[in-house]
Amino acid sequence: MNPSIPDPCKAKRRTGFSLVELMISLALGVVVAAGLVQLFVDSARTYNLVSGQSRMQESARYALEFISRGARSAGHIGCAPEMDNIVRGLRGNWGLIPEFNLTLTVEGFEGSDDGTWTPPLTSLPRTEGGANLNVHTPGNGIDTNVITPGTDVVVFRTVQYPGQRLMTVLQPDGDPVVSAPGGDPGFGIGDVVLVSDCEQGAMIRVTGMNVAGNQATLLHATAATGSFYENSSVIDGPVGTIPFTLSFLGHSYGRETSVGAVRTTIFFIAPSTAVDSQGNNPSALWQKEGIGAPVELVSGVDDLEIQYGIDTTLADGILNVNRYVDFDDVPDPGQIVAVRSTVSVSSIEAVTDDGQQLRRTFSKTILVRNAQPEA
Repeated sequence: MNPSIPDPCKAKRRTGFSLVELMISLALGVVVAAGLVQLFVDSARTYNLVSGQSRMQESARYALEFISRGARSAGHIGCAPEMDNIVRGLRGNWGLIPEFNLTLTVEGFEGSDDGTWTPPLTSLPRTEGGANLNVHTPGNGIDTNVITPGTDVVVFRTVQYPGQRLMTVLQPDGDPVVSAPGGDPGFGIGDVVLVSDCEQGAMIRVTGMNVAGNQATLLHATAATGSFYENSSVIDGPVGTIPFTLSFLGHSYGRETSVGAVRTTIFFIAPSTAVDSQGNNPSALWQKEGIGAPVELVSGVDDLEIQYGIDTTLADGILNVNRYVDFDDVPDPGQIVAVRSTVSVSSIEAVTDDGQQLRRTFSKTILVRNAQPEA
C-alpha cells in the first residue's frame, strides 16, 4: 500500500467523542454547575442569616448600653441636698419644665396598643405641628405623634458629672465663679445648671459668661417677663414668695460646691430616618438629651418595655428590690432603685428562607446608683 494514502481504518479511529460520550459529559457538567450554584445560594443565605443575627445582637447591645448609661447616672444632684432645699430659679413649677424637673429623676410612660400612654405624654417636651410645648429650645421637642404605639417611654434626669468646682465663696446674691479648664467649664450660655453642696442647691439659667483664664463667672440675669425657662426675680420660699436668692438656708456656698448642667435624657421608639430594601422605614431607638433635638441612636429596635424595681423598705437603709412593676404601679418614684429594660430587635432585612425578618428580645437590669435610702 502506498504510504501516502491514508488508511481508512486508522482515520476512523481518530474521530472525536461519540454522541453518548458527549451527552454523558454534558450531563456531568450540568450536575457540577448546579451544585456550584446551589453552593453559592446556600452560602449567600447563610451569610445573610449570620449577618442578620449579628446585626440584632449589635443593635440590642448598643440600645441597652445607651439606656444603662442614663439609668446609672439618674438622680445624681451633686452632694444630694434635700430636694426641698433646692431653689428652682426658673419660672413655672417643676411640671412645666420637664427638661429640668429634678423632683422626678426616673419617670416612665406605659404604652398601649391603642396609641395611648399612662400617664399621657403631654408632660414631655414637645414640638408638634409647629407648636412648642414644655420645651426649652423651640423646635427641639419630641413629636409624640410618631412614637410607636405600645412601646414605653423612659426619662432619666441627672446633673452633669463631673461638674466644676467654685473658685470663690458664693454669696446668696452673687454670681458663681467656676473652674474652666482651657476656658471651657463644660456648659454654655442658655444651659440650666445646678449649684449644690451637701445642704442646699439652686437651679439657674446661664444668661452670660465672663471667662478669664481658667475660670468663668456665670451670669444669671432675671427677666421681667418671659417663658418658664427664664430666671425668675422671685421664688417660693419657706414662708411665701420672696425675692430671688440662691439659698433657702440664707448662707453662702463654699469652694467644695459643685456646678453642673442639668441633663434630662428621654428614650423612645419611632420610625428610623433610614430606608430598608423594601422602601420602608424600620423602627429605631431615639433619644432626646438635654435641650437638644431628638436624635436616632439604633435602627432595628421595634419595642421598648421598662419595668421599675422598687424598694418598699427604704427606711432600713439597705437598697433592695422587692418587686418589679410598671411605672403607673410605682407607689413613690423615690422607691425606684433599679430599672429592667427589654428591647425587641429585628434584622431589618428579610433573611429567612420564607422571606421574613429575624426577631429577638433582649433584657438587662440596671441598678440606679444614686437611689438614696431614707434616713
